[in-house]
Amino acid sequence: MKILRVESTLAALVLGGAVLAGCSSNSGAAQDMVVPVKISQAQQGIIGQGNIYTGTVTPSETVNIVPKVGGKVVELPVDIGSEVKKGQVLFKLDDKDMRNNVAKARAAAAAAAAGVSTAQASHESTMVQATSGLVQSKSGVIQSQSAINQAQGAINQATTAVEQATHGVSSAANTVKQTQQALADAQKNVTRTQSLFDAGASTQAQLEQAKTAVVNAEAAYNNAQNAQANAKDQLEAAQKALTTARNSYDSAKNSYSNANSGYSNAQNQLKVSQNTAGIESSQQSLKQAQLNVAIAQDALDDTVVTSPINGIVGTKNAEVGEMVSAQSPALVIANLSTVNTLIYVPAEQINNVKAGDKVQVRVAASNIVTTGTVKNVSPLDASGKGYPVKISVANPDMKLKSGMLADISFVASNAQEGIVVPTAAVQKDQGKEYVYVVNGDHAKRKEVKTVQTTGSQTLVTSGLSKEENVIVNNLALLSDNSPITITQ
Repeated sequence: MKILRVESTLAALVLGGAVLAGCSSNSGAAQDMVVPVKISQAQQGIIGQGNIYTGTVTPSETVNIVPKVGGKVVELPVDIGSEVKKGQVLFKLDDKDMRNNVAKARAAAAAAAAGVSTAQASHESTMVQATSGLVQSKSGVIQSQSAINQAQGAINQATTAVEQATHGVSSAANTVKQTQQALADAQKNVTRTQSLFDAGASTQAQLEQAKTAVVNAEAAYNNAQNAQANAKDQLEAAQKALTTARNSYDSAKNSYSNANSGYSNAQNQLKVSQNTAGIESSQQSLKQAQLNVAIAQDALDDTVVTSPINGIVGTKNAEVGEMVSAQSPALVIANLSTVNTLIYVPAEQINNVKAGDKVQVRVAASNIVTTGTVKNVSPLDASGKGYPVKISVANPDMKLKSGMLADISFVASNAQEGIVVPTAAVQKDQGKEYVYVVNGDHAKRKEVKTVQTTGSQTLVTSGLSKEENVIVNNLALLSDNSPITITQ
C-alpha cells in the first residue's frame, strides 16, 4: 500500500511539474499535448434501478432451412453473414427430374381432360339415340293400339256379316222348301189335269196352264236353290272374314304388347343414358390428374428454397455441387433485427414483473446501453434458478450479436428517457455540468443537463445527442479543442 501511495505521489508530482513547466514556458503547451482518452458512445434510453440480472443475447427468430426435397445444389448465392429478406432465394437444387415429372403430369391431365370431353360427347349421343328410340317406340304403341281398334272394328263388321249371311241361308232354305213344295204341287196338278184332259174332263187350255205352272215352279225352285247356294257362299265368306279379323286382332294385340315392351325398354335405355357416372368418373380422373400436376409443380417449386424471414445467414452446411436432404438443415437463418435475452427473477421479485415492462439493457461487449421490453413471464420456476423472463430488444444496427452477455435492470414505470452516458464522463464546474465529446481528433466541451445518476450511469436530457462519443478518462488534462488520441 505504501509503494502504491509513493507511485501515485510521484505521478502527481511529474504531472504537476509538466503542467507548471508548460505554463511557465508557453501558455499553449497544454493544449498542444495529445491526450490519450477512452470513449463511450452516448445511448438513447432510460436508467435501470435495483437488481441487475444477466442474460445471453439470442435471435428473436432462428430458422433451420431444410429443403422439402433432396437434391444437388446448383446455385447458392448466400454465405455466412449475408443479410437476406423474406422470400429471397437462398439456394436452388437440380430440377431436371422435377421438370420432367411436371411435363408428364400435365400430359396426363390433358389426356384426362380429353377423356371428359369424350365421355360428355358419348353421353350426349346416347341421350339423343335413347330419346329417338323412346319416341319411335311410343309411336309404335300408338300405331299398334290403332291397329287393335281397326281389327276390333273389322271383327264387328265380320260378325254382323256372318249374322246377316246366316239369316240369308236360313231364308234361302225356307224359299227352297217353299218352291220345292210348289213344284211338287204343280207337277201333281199337271198329272191330274192330264188325266182329266184325257178323260175329256178338262180343256186343252187348262192342261197348258197346268204345264206352265210346272215350268214356273221349276224356275222358282231353281232360283231358290241358286239363292241358297249364294247365301251359303256369302256365309262362308263372312265366316272367313271374321276369322281373318280375329287373326288381325290377335296380331294387333301381339304388336301392341311388343310395342309396350319396346317402349319400356326405351324408357330404361333413356334412364341409363341419363346416368352421368361415366362423366363423373372421367371428371374424377381429371381432378386426380390436375392434383398430380399441382403436386409435381410443388415439388418443382421446392427445388428453389427461399428465406421465410428477414435475417442473417448464421450457419452454412452446403456448397454448390453437394447433395442436401430433407433430414438436415442446409442453412440457419437468424433474425437479429430484434433480439431476446432470458433472465431469471427470484420469487420475491417476480410478482412485480409483467409483460410490457421497460428495462435497461447494457451489453459491455458492444458498448451499448439501450431499452428493452418484457416479452413474457413464465409462471413456472426453472429448477430453482428463478422464474424465466424473456426480454425483447430492438437491434436495428445489428451490434447485438448472439451469445453476448447483457445486464438487465428494471426501471420505474415513470422513468424519464434521455441520453445515457457513463457517470465518469460528466464534469461539474461552478454549478454547471459538462462532457467532452470527440470532434475529429480533438475534444469538444459541451454543457449538458442531467436528471438522474445511478452508480456508473447518468441520464442526460439536453446538450447531447445519441451516438456521440463521450470521453470517460483524463478529463483533468482536457480543455475545449484539446488534441486527443483514442485508446482502447
